[in-house]
Amino acid sequence: MREIETGSKQAAVGVQGGTDVHPSHSRKDKHGHGHGHEHGHGHGHEHGGWEKQPPREVYHELTVRYATHKIRRVLDDGHEQLDEVRLRSYNGKLVGPTIEVRPGDTLKVLLKNQLPFKPELVGDHPHNGPHGANVTNLHFHGMHVSPAGNSDNVLLAFGPNQQFEYEVKIPKDHPAGTHWYHAHKHGAVGIQLGSGMAGPLIVRGDIDEVDAIRAARERILVLQQIPYKLVTDPYDNTQQANMVEEFPQLFEFTWQSELVPQGRRVTINGEALPTFHLQPGEVERWRFIHAGIHFPLRLRLVREDGNPATESIPYYLIAMDGITTGRLDKVEVTEMHPGYRADVLVHGVGRDGKPLAKGTYLLVDEVEQNPRARVLARIVVNGPMKKMKLPRPEELAPLAPFKPIKDEELTSKTPQLAHFEVQMVQPLPNPVFRFLLNGKEFSPHDPPRQLTLGAVEEWVVTSSGSAEFFPGHPFHIHTNPFHFTDEQGRIIWKDTIFVPVGKEVRLRTRYKRYVGQFMLHCHIVSHEDEGMMELLEIVPPKQDAGGGHSDGPGPHH
Repeated sequence: MREIETGSKQAAVGVQGGTDVHPSHSRKDKHGHGHGHEHGHGHGHEHGGWEKQPPREVYHELTVRYATHKIRRVLDDGHEQLDEVRLRSYNGKLVGPTIEVRPGDTLKVLLKNQLPFKPELVGDHPHNGPHGANVTNLHFHGMHVSPAGNSDNVLLAFGPNQQFEYEVKIPKDHPAGTHWYHAHKHGAVGIQLGSGMAGPLIVRGDIDEVDAIRAARERILVLQQIPYKLVTDPYDNTQQANMVEEFPQLFEFTWQSELVPQGRRVTINGEALPTFHLQPGEVERWRFIHAGIHFPLRLRLVREDGNPATESIPYYLIAMDGITTGRLDKVEVTEMHPGYRADVLVHGVGRDGKPLAKGTYLLVDEVEQNPRARVLARIVVNGPMKKMKLPRPEELAPLAPFKPIKDEELTSKTPQLAHFEVQMVQPLPNPVFRFLLNGKEFSPHDPPRQLTLGAVEEWVVTSSGSAEFFPGHPFHIHTNPFHFTDEQGRIIWKDTIFVPVGKEVRLRTRYKRYVGQFMLHCHIVSHEDEGMMELLEIVPPKQDAGGGHSDGPGPHH
């Protein structure tokens, strides 16, 4: 249960060292990423003829330990200062190293937990709410891989001075796309993800070989909300430090009403207000990853001091949640909730079709209510003009990996239900909330909801309760993606979808290839920690099913 000590209501919307994320590189670069290395043939950025390259073992080490970082804070008068912040981190960085794989590879990640042992930070009780902050594990978000054994198994957990090697076998037909990895220890997800324990996971493949995309400079943009504040050091109660240690730091209200007014900002690759450079007429590929903990983002490009209504810079959406759409959708705004990814092509051309005038442009977040906090990054347009082309829609159309699920493919007429509910059990001025999924809080002792391998089903997802505090919940399910129909009637494949309070979202999915247990949960991770999660299990069909829904060879979606 969550208690908020405040006399006022929370508004419904708002937003927020070093890093091993390499934020930009040419498709022709050949340098590696992160602290990993590869066994076998091929190099990380030699993408030509990727289908012909033999499978490899890709090896990375992730060491979880406290590290000290410098994070920029923007003051009311416009001045900036660097705060020294001590956080749980991967490899001592604010963002974990970029991992790159190809279909058919085996990804091996040695996770080393070097956090301090402290009895109250390693316990497993209560089952919900904050606990076990120094116990950790890994989730490979968006990957269609096994959820069992030492693969994408979030039921594993490792305490201080323990280590474990994950081995993730990536199927040969896995689509190319933008994914990410992050800590997923129930009861500690918010504290650890709020400390920056996340990193990009890129599957290279067919879309990377499209000429116009291959020629584009690529930027991986990890957006995070790190709610550090001055707290008593849990390891030395005579000292205070900027840390993420107390559960209320993760709350939406804390970010909006306390931290943003103090100058906290959404960070991009561990940096507040970074500056990027773009040449007139240039095309860049930006891979957005919302690795934050609560508020959504509405991302727009606009000329500095320009009118967003008339001077937005359009860009082109080509993938959502790591799944190629097969379209080149011209957009001016991208809405992202926690867990979302979006691949876009940014073209240094204005609404009039002419190369952008030299000057400063801004990446802004329209959700943020504080005008001083809306700017996330500056883009300086300068240098000689480039005449770069966008891909043709007909080049992208064959790359959409999945076929829509038609009515006749459904194997059940009864949909699966998922209902997010927030109950206010104590009223204002100091409200207390419970976070429920299908009417109850998560319990590891409850048997999992069983789903049948090979089945094709519809899900109906709804949200209710306390909309003035919590306007909705991002539904995320592990292992298998789903599709829904958007307001334009288009079929969209994703693994995370925001469900507003009072609304119903219908999804369709196929349970392919893998058996085992995995999670469904709200991706506002403090809600997950407080019980808004359910354990699922895909099981083989019954032996007497009479040749029902076999999982035979062929593409997995």
